[in-house]
Amino acid sequence: MAAGATAGDQRIAHNLDVRFHPLANSQATGEVLDAASGRVVWSSGAGAQLMPASTTKVATAIAALTVLGPNHSERTRVVLSGHALYLVGGADQHLTGDDVNALADAAAAALKARHVGSVTLYVDDSLFPHDQPTSPGWQPGYIPGEISSISALQVFGHENVDSALYAGNVFRSRLGTHGIGVQGHTLPRGKAPRSGVQLVSHTSPSLAYEVEQMLKDSVNDNAEGFARLTALAVGQPADWQGATRAVLAEVARYHVPLSGVHLYDGSGLSRDDRMTASALASMAALTVDPRYASVLKPVLTGFPIAGVDGTLGPGWGRFTTYPTDCAKGKIDAKTGTLTGGIALAGVTVNKTDGRWKAFAFLEMGGFNTTSARDLIDRWATTVQGCW
Repeated sequence: MAAGATAGDQRIAHNLDVRFHPLANSQATGEVLDAASGRVVWSSGAGAQLMPASTTKVATAIAALTVLGPNHSERTRVVLSGHALYLVGGADQHLTGDDVNALADAAAAALKARHVGSVTLYVDDSLFPHDQPTSPGWQPGYIPGEISSISALQVFGHENVDSALYAGNVFRSRLGTHGIGVQGHTLPRGKAPRSGVQLVSHTSPSLAYEVEQMLKDSVNDNAEGFARLTALAVGQPADWQGATRAVLAEVARYHVPLSGVHLYDGSGLSRDDRMTASALASMAALTVDPRYASVLKPVLTGFPIAGVDGTLGPGWGRFTTYPTDCAKGKIDAKTGTLTGGIALAGVTVNKTDGRWKAFAFLEMGGFNTTSARDLIDRWATTVQGCW
């Protein structure tokens, strides 16, 4: 153990040495850091490359907040050019059906004021490219089972094969209630001309809020949108390669050890993604570093709380029974779950020394999800120190 180890560190290291055993036929890795000093409290195979699943979203969140800032927001616009009307997506990650209806209400009023009673409606989601609909490592059925098609125009909470077309049809239907006719049966795609007139727009909540919700409920669509917005902000293409390059480049600015880390998406759905416990623990430590609080606080506040909310809430059966129930409300961490791969990365204040500890645990190869989660929750509880 490194010099300067506290009594809490010593207890964590001893107990994890005793308790850290992977499930049969699986591989596990983990690392615990003293967040303030960066001291390695305990480590086992921390450089091994395992599937991170949705803990990938921690990297995406850090990158997006760093580049765009917590107060960033996106706009969805309605643009008129002659009798062509464009619903223009700006990658609003929380555009709801009610928001689309409100846009249509306002657009209808603006059209009537211009004595326009019929339009050709186009959906414009050109901010993101469409040539690669899925990432390497994505499974058949992910769209729309786990995520919508990646689009700069989509309705939050509705997973669809064509997100932009769905949003456009919601908009079209609402226009019809105001007596505005829309030509044609199928909505075409089209890019709004620069010469067009903006009739109305909708502004998203702040990125800080959106990141919190993305992490708390592990929203795949939002993660992919944030990764692409990050790419655009740093001059990279908003495709899979550009997005992951941008995310890793921004995370590297914090001196996170990225050797062995390979990402193919921003959400962690890809079974080809690989992460190390060392990288994840280092990223988790950033969330309680006062130097970065003004930018990265939404990552900490977005982490699910053990046994309380999000994907660590009671409905998921996490931290609800002995011996992990003593850590209820005391661990903030991002979950990761894919078939054959479970992960947990976050922070907790150790019971013995009162200091923040950052941790990451990954398990891969076992196919009993419940058992793997229970095991990882025990390891995290060990870091907290109440067991």
